[in-house]
Amino acid sequence: MEPKILATIKEKLSLIPSPEDIIKSSENWGFGEKSKKFIREALEVESLGAMPFSMYDSPPIIESAGEGALVYDIDGKAYIDMMAGFSVNNLGYGRNDILDAIIRQYKKIAQYSEMLTVDRVLLGKKLSEITPGSFPKKVFYEVTGSGANEVAIKLARLYTGKQYIITQYGDYHGRTIGTSAFTHSFSTWAQHYPIPPHDTCVIRIPFPYCYRCPFGKSSHEECGEECFHLVEFMLSSSYYGVCDKSRRTCNIAAFLIEPFQSAAGYIIPPDNWIPKLHKIAKENDILFIVDEIQTGCGRTGKLWAVEHYPNVEPDIILVGKAIAGGLPFSVIVGRREIMDSWGPGAHSTTFAGYMLGVAAALATIEIFEREKPELESARKGEYFLKGLRSLMDRHPIIGEVQGKGLYIGIEFVRNRHTKEPATTETKWMTMRLLQLGMLVKCSGYYRNRFALSPPFTITYEQMDKAIEIFDTVLEEAEKNFSIPKNQ
Repeated sequence: MEPKILATIKEKLSLIPSPEDIIKSSENWGFGEKSKKFIREALEVESLGAMPFSMYDSPPIIESAGEGALVYDIDGKAYIDMMAGFSVNNLGYGRNDILDAIIRQYKKIAQYSEMLTVDRVLLGKKLSEITPGSFPKKVFYEVTGSGANEVAIKLARLYTGKQYIITQYGDYHGRTIGTSAFTHSFSTWAQHYPIPPHDTCVIRIPFPYCYRCPFGKSSHEECGEECFHLVEFMLSSSYYGVCDKSRRTCNIAAFLIEPFQSAAGYIIPPDNWIPKLHKIAKENDILFIVDEIQTGCGRTGKLWAVEHYPNVEPDIILVGKAIAGGLPFSVIVGRREIMDSWGPGAHSTTFAGYMLGVAAALATIEIFEREKPELESARKGEYFLKGLRSLMDRHPIIGEVQGKGLYIGIEFVRNRHTKEPATTETKWMTMRLLQLGMLVKCSGYYRNRFALSPPFTITYEQMDKAIEIFDTVLEEAEKNFSIPKNQ
């Protein structure tokens, strides 16, 4: 009998893609000659752990961007962009006002340790003004979303003197060794073998993924209520080890949550979920931290996703991705007393608050103040959602379409009644869409969702064309995988 550890090692090795299969896929899907050449070269120099190799059987070689939501590969092939670089390029590509700010700053100085500058102070004031919360705030700069989450976790534990942090199953908060315990996906955790994520003092609660309610409820509101009932029970029972109402003690430092689940497939909870979590946090003197790295900067039709809930004021909000017009930059914005609860140098990273990123972030915020692009996201999202939902009448492979603004999730199933996930079909559609000129992100709890986040500059003509391409590919998938129409 084969030792169990050998079987485990084989499982881990199965996660590593075959370079030969990647090259073969580029040929089978009709990639251009330059693309095929550079895929071979990439496989010579790029680690197989790079994200592109997980997104596509063979990834495109993206070289430039055009008007609206178009990007081009090295062969000059155009793609309708449904990712915006993981919701980084919300304002589109080639914004001269951001470019001019970057050039001006680069001519002065691009980076110098983590030193204060006039613009850095101005950016802190701006961010304190435009983020939710009618209380004095301060900021702390980082570079990545993972880094912002690291800071929030450290601050919450230091400020409260408590250890436990509550997060939701399905959340994504980073892939560093410190944040991976808060990111719930097999692909993240399995890659840590043999060293597990540092998950000490992490408490996980269900997220009301209502299409597949973890408690089997049929309505969104009931799903939210049932999930919240478990949270209440956990906080009310001393045997859970986190709170003891009779002694008025609690070990929980904070809730750390995504208001909508992004990496999980752009899943939006019922309207009663976030307000109830916020309320119970306040009642138990627990910090409420929202990770708006991907949902912020207008993506959901409001500047911040939590603004869909007027009475929710997070103690800390995490900002990143789109905040600096395409440059790496993130910010932790929180109550002044929390942000001042540690000593100088308690957390540091060389590029935190670097001058070039500050200049790009200020220019980006000026655009939001001047043009209100979140309103454009809301208008175009409503239009696009209408077109996508119209496809449901003709295509039973679509189980659900949901969205706010240009933050849209589509779930695919083999059978609408059983909701059997169409995992293989979704993977095939990802490559077929790529072949027909569209970039989409395959995600979801079962890898059976598309997370659509096009730039706000996408045109109505491009959205109409996207609907046409989706229509073609859905029809082909249903035929190729024998999905019956009469469901």
